[in-house]
Amino acid sequence: MSDLSNATRELFLRTLVNQIFYKLPVLEELQRRRQITFKGGTSIKQLVDTAEIDDQGQDYGANEPLTDSKTDTLEKPSFTIKLAQMPLRYDVNDELQNHDADKEIQLLNLSKHLTKKGHRGAKIRMSNQIWNSGSVTPVDESGTKFQSIVSALDHDATYGGLTRSFSSGTRDWWQGADPAGLNESISSSSQDTQVNLTLYNLRKWINETSVSHNMESEDDLYICMCPTLWDKLAAEMESRVGGYKPSNYQRQGIRKMDLDGHQIVSVPYLQKSDTTKKWVVIMNMQYWELRIHTKRNFKLTDFKWQGDRTNGYDYWLARILWAGNFICWKPNSSMWLTNVV
Repeated sequence: MSDLSNATRELFLRTLVNQIFYKLPVLEELQRRRQITFKGGTSIKQLVDTAEIDDQGQDYGANEPLTDSKTDTLEKPSFTIKLAQMPLRYDVNDELQNHDADKEIQLLNLSKHLTKKGHRGAKIRMSNQIWNSGSVTPVDESGTKFQSIVSALDHDATYGGLTRSFSSGTRDWWQGADPAGLNESISSSSQDTQVNLTLYNLRKWINETSVSHNMESEDDLYICMCPTLWDKLAAEMESRVGGYKPSNYQRQGIRKMDLDGHQIVSVPYLQKSDTTKKWVVIMNMQYWELRIHTKRNFKLTDFKWQGDRTNGYDYWLARILWAGNFICWKPNSSMWLTNVV
């Protein structure tokens, strides 16, 4: 049998099975909505209008003096462009055994595969940072990482260079929406309060908060949760499906969910820890933007041999470069709950 094994040519399937692919919900939704924008600069700024001035109006009689007043309602949050890179490398053994080899030897073009895998890795890295890498501590704007959903919606955290405080009522308009109700001027946040996920509660969070007041259409809302919470909600929805159809064949199961026209999304990344399993995020997508710099828009540098340097190594190196930031221009239109069970 040993001679037979050595003398027999193995059958090798020349296809690649991807064992690691998974969806990137928020990033893919931004792509669908064309809200990944490409512009230049070293920072991102936009004027925001913070309040109405209807209380300055006056009802008056013919002989009454006219009142006048002025209220400053404009602010200018600012976000710094962040830098990121993904190194790609192959060594001398890859070069000798794989590159320019005939098809009998080269099962996979490693350079092309590495480049494709690197761009995929860059997307996964950005997606993870959108979810704050699973941490409840907001990313500091002065640091090097992209801002996140947590950065925007965590109550009282400084965002876009603007401080926020529930206790003092500082910039309530710039806070993430609070599930306590429409009046954001409360003494403390109820963001971390433990609460059950039900259809009733989900409707309450949408309809009794600032979320509903900033929603122009049902399609604006993008409701994210881990697969476990998604399955729990699906079971409640499934139990309410009415009607009876006499048949020997019964279809069962829910693959997509909308609540009152709002899309509910299962996010595999949130299943990674006991902390993120309790997150529910209601995003008003029209106010979220992923900004990518035109000069660093996932640009791939050439593969360069590193052996011509002093004490260099015999390998080739390229880098995928990108720069930008992830921004919410109206945090009060979205909500992050951290303790949903």
